[in-house]
Amino acid sequence: MMKSVVNLNEQLIISEVESVLDSYPHHPYQQAFAIPALRQELVAYVLNHLPGMGMYVAQDREWDGRQSCTARRLEIEKLLHQGIQEILQLRGDWISHHIPSVAEAGREPSHWFG
Repeated sequence: MMKSVVNLNEQLIISEVESVLDSYPHHPYQQAFAIPALRQELVAYVLNHLPGMGMYVAQDREWDGRQSCTARRLEIEKLLHQGIQEILQLRGDWISHHIPSVAEAGREPSHWFG
């Protein structure tokens, strides 16, 4: 029987990121965290602020998010919201250079006419 160490917190955070981001507007929140580096920074933020007890031994099976308790999910959701705000504040200039603003997106020349 093969055993492996699995960080259940990380898997739960990754599964919760999408549902939390769905509650935010597409621009700039969902666009910003569609960038893999920022999404990973968000996951790392939550992991660094989440109190311990997340490593478990799994035996020959995949973990699914339903195995976690509601209190842990709520704590992770709260940290995701905090992390989203903090990362956007810290990386605002970088994000504005990598994601066009809504006003700029409408002002781009159309490629539709060739």
